This record gives sequence, structure tokens and C-alpha cells, in this order.
Amino acid sequence: VTVFEQEHFQGKCQEFTSECCNIQECGFDNIRSIRVESGAWVGYEHHDFQGQQFILERGEYPHWDAYSGNLSYHVERLVSFRPVYCAVSYSLPFMC
Repeated sequence: VTVFEQEHFQGKCQEFTSECCNIQECGFDNIRSIRVESGAWVGYEHHDFQGQQFILERGEYPHWDAYSGNLSYHVERLVSFRPVYCAVSYSLPFMC
């Protein structure tokens, strides 16, 4: 995932391949646009994966309201995020 300080993929940016518990520790005040290259990610309103959650699937999010939730609970910041990992189920061979 690549995060940008400004809308429409402008300003300071940084690419992440693993979780970030506080974007402010990376020198960002807030995230205003995001590109998800692969997989799904969960963004959070507060640091340490707290607060409102946002599911971010592969694609481009040019401004905060593209991922920030519905009108009943509208949040204007995303401070932490992590990838969604899928569990793989292996079937055992059938034995008689």
C-alpha cells in the first residue's frame, strides 16, 4: 500500500508492505489518498489499530471520503493500518 499526505496522490508518500501502528511516527499528520497494489488492508481512525475501521481493497482512493465511511459515522483521518491475512486450509488425505 502507498499512502500520500495530500489528495490525488500528491505530496509526501511512503510505501508499506506490512502494518503501521501510527502513521504520525513516519512523519505524516494524516493520510489523504491511498493506492492499494494488492490484497486487502484495514485502516483505522486511531493509532494502534483503534477506532473506526475501513476496508481498503485493491485500487485507488484519491481522497479521504473515498474510504472514510458513511454519513452516520464520518471520520476524516486514518492513522494506522494493516494487511488482511487469509488463513489457508489444507485438507488431509481421506483415509479408510
